[in-house]
Amino acid sequence: MPETRADYRYGWYTAAVLMVAYTFSFLDRQILNLMVGPIKADLHLTDTQFALLTGGAFGLFYTAMGLPIAWLADRYPRTRIIAGGVALWSLATSLCAFTRTFPQLFAARIGVGVGEAALSPSAYSLLNDSFDRERLPRAMSLYSVGIYIGAGLALILGGSVVAAVAQTPQVTVPLLGTIRSWHAVFLVIGPPGLLVALWVATLREPQRRGDAKSAAAGFSLARIWRFLARWPAMSIALFLGSAMLAIMSYMDAWYPELFIRTFHWNVAQTGHVNGLASLTAGPLGMLSAGWLSSRMIARGQGDACLRLAIYAAAGMGLAATIMPLLPVAWAMAAMLWPIKFLGGFVPVLIPSAIQMIAPNNMRAQLSAVFGLTVGILAVTLGPVLPALIGDYVLRDEGALHLSLAIAAAIVGPIATLLLWGGLRQFRACLASSSPLP
Repeated sequence: MPETRADYRYGWYTAAVLMVAYTFSFLDRQILNLMVGPIKADLHLTDTQFALLTGGAFGLFYTAMGLPIAWLADRYPRTRIIAGGVALWSLATSLCAFTRTFPQLFAARIGVGVGEAALSPSAYSLLNDSFDRERLPRAMSLYSVGIYIGAGLALILGGSVVAAVAQTPQVTVPLLGTIRSWHAVFLVIGPPGLLVALWVATLREPQRRGDAKSAAAGFSLARIWRFLARWPAMSIALFLGSAMLAIMSYMDAWYPELFIRTFHWNVAQTGHVNGLASLTAGPLGMLSAGWLSSRMIARGQGDACLRLAIYAAAGMGLAATIMPLLPVAWAMAAMLWPIKFLGGFVPVLIPSAIQMIAPNNMRAQLSAVFGLTVGILAVTLGPVLPALIGDYVLRDEGALHLSLAIAAAIVGPIATLLLWGGLRQFRACLASSSPLP
């Protein structure tokens, strides 16, 4: 635990560098969402197949690799693990430029998911060793801002790039010859991530808190299960409830296309509006969540992180249900701001709550369990659920607005109830002097 002002200053520097890595992470993820039309046309895909590229291919392997990488993060230098992950997903993003079939693009997106699985569990553990409980939510909020900066840049810059090259379906690139315009976008955003990997590798590894021997204990699903089973309602809230809430955040993969199909906007228009909402409301939501929870904790409200997540679930469920049904473009666009603002609460509040109750030898691994549930439900199901409703229930790709509204109306109340159900046990776990090791 840092004891000097210099230690805290370096901790904030570490959080800022990790935020840059997270920004590139979401830039690489989200850029695909602005190229629905050209990719579907070139590869002859359905909405469900495209959703598998943004959800299944990425999400399943992001999820599957989370726990083994988190076990490594609880034993070995986390800065090296993160740097390796950044390098891997940047190379995989670059390889998307060379794909010519659905299976090839699917495989490249798997590489992006595996690389990104190294980031958050290791980053959460690093930040927990750099800040005390009161400062931790604010540090988490700084790190997590990268989500919306990356998503916003993908939408704004990507929209401009896609619109610019739309005039010419093919472009000529030195050494590669003539390629499709959407391939060129991956060549622009992938390689710079390798420089970020080198930057992360220069970070100083903080001393781990607690018993070093305990922290180095071997990976044990039984140990993780014993901890979760001791606090079942809290575990359901932190891992399942938060994932249900995050589904609504990942449904925004369809928001750019929603404006295209509903109001016939072009890619640049929808990219700029959705990107501006991500760049403004998202970071504001994250910073507000960190500031509010830290302030509440300082006043003795130890359950602040989970309590604020409940409020976010209720508000976001309502907003995400109403937004797609609005009949005019400006009203629909305005509703993006509360959705993005409240969506910024989850990546700050839930990881902070988990770090507060996690035993020393399971901090990264419990973070990976969070990544597991978010990966299975949110990253995978968030983009896929509206597509499944549209393709197999409504049977109408033109009814994307109804698909999104139905999905939010189902998921929002479930998330709120699951989070609320764990509040009492969360308080009890915080008060416990020795959570199960």
